[in-house]
This record gives sequence, structure tokens and C-alpha cells, in this order.
Amino acid sequence: MSVEALKQTATFNREVELVERKGIGHPDSVSDGIAEAVSRELSKYYIAHYGRILHHNTDQVEIVGGQSAPAFKGGDVLEPTYILLSGRATTSIDGKRIPFKSISIKAAKEYLRSNFKHLDLDGDVMIDSRIGHGSVDLREVYDTSKHRANDT
Repeated sequence: MSVEALKQTATFNREVELVERKGIGHPDSVSDGIAEAVSRELSKYYIAHYGRILHHNTDQVEIVGGQSAPAFKGGDVLEPTYILLSGRATTSIDGKRIPFKSISIKAAKEYLRSNFKHLDLDGDVMIDSRIGHGSVDLREVYDTSKHRANDT
């Protein structure tokens, strides 16, 4: 490890700090919003059915831009935007399958519906859930009968 001295005025001592803020429509913000919505809905399902939040890691969302022909007060979508939901989740308990794919797609659509009112979810967007099952080692971290941490 190497530590170097700061040769300029520290940020907290400056009069002005310039920062970049990505708006709600920026692809990074949309990806983060969808990922959070998916995690929230999976968590709600896990609590309702199993009394606790089970292992999941759904922060991998890829947005591939579509193609449009913009026009004043409108335009046409030529190719839909492709949204890939990926990551890991607890997909079954005691052999009983959890509807994680339908939960994740519904959560993504609900997020888009509430934030982009003019988006046609049936024609302008294609949502694909490729969330897979989580590692057995990580699923056991969520066993609430034992106190554990999963710091990475």
C-alpha cells in the first residue's frame, strides 16, 4: 500500500465543489432504480413466505439502447430497448420453486411504469430475466438462526 500527501486544498475546505449528477433518465440511474426495485420485491416475497430475506444479489442490470426515429411531438420506436436482469437469488426452498423471474420482471416493469409514463412497456422495451440461483455458501449466510456476516 502506498499513501501520498494531498498537494491541493482538500474538498471540504474549498468554496466550490463540482459534481456530476446523472438524472432519472440516465441509463445508469435507470439500471440502479430497476435493480433496487427487483431487490425490494424479492425481499417482500421472501419475508411474506419465509419470514426473512433470503440471499439475493440483483444489482446487475444491463440496458442496451434501442433505435428510434424521433419527430416533433412524437416519433417511432424502430427497435425496442433491451433490459437484462441478472445476478443471483434464492430460487427454491425445500424443492419448492420461487417465482423469482416473474417477480423480477414485474418489479422492473412497475419501476419503468412509475418513472416513464409515456413508455410503451409492451412495444418499446424487452425485459429479460436471467437471474440464477445463488451459491449454497452465501444462502447459508441468511440463516437467521446463526449470527453471520458476509462482508466482501
